[in-house]
Amino acid sequence: MRLRLQFPPTPENAAKLAQLAVEAAKKVDGIDLDYSPRSLASVDQILGKFHAEGLSENQIGETVFSFGCYVGEVLVRHNKGNWSMPTDSFLAKFGLGGSNMMVVELPNGSTWNPIGKVFKLLKNGQEDSVAYLYTIATQPDPFPK
Repeated sequence: MRLRLQFPPTPENAAKLAQLAVEAAKKVDGIDLDYSPRSLASVDQILGKFHAEGLSENQIGETVFSFGCYVGEVLVRHNKGNWSMPTDSFLAKFGLGGSNMMVVELPNGSTWNPIGKVFKLLKNGQEDSVAYLYTIATQPDPFPK
């Protein structure tokens, strides 16, 4: 899949890419995305509709990518997280930083891939809910021993 994004997919542009999803949701579906955690249910709904219509990442990859940035921005804004490239993240310490997909790191030490998650939501449907991702990601210890 080759994406033609309006802005380069870098941490510095994540908020701009997320804003594209906000604008698309309003224009196409009349949905106001306000960067609140509860708005992620609307993202599940929008991408779930794409899934039900059988749309693929090759058809709407740029749109899906922007929704992934939106999900990441919700994590960042409500949890003092930050965007990074995997090579610069905690993942690199374990040899897992080879992807070029931006990730979100949270203060609790966890690293999340909201962009990859929305592509899974498009492919698999609600079993890959981004609202649920947020719930898990924001637990005090998302990976209990």
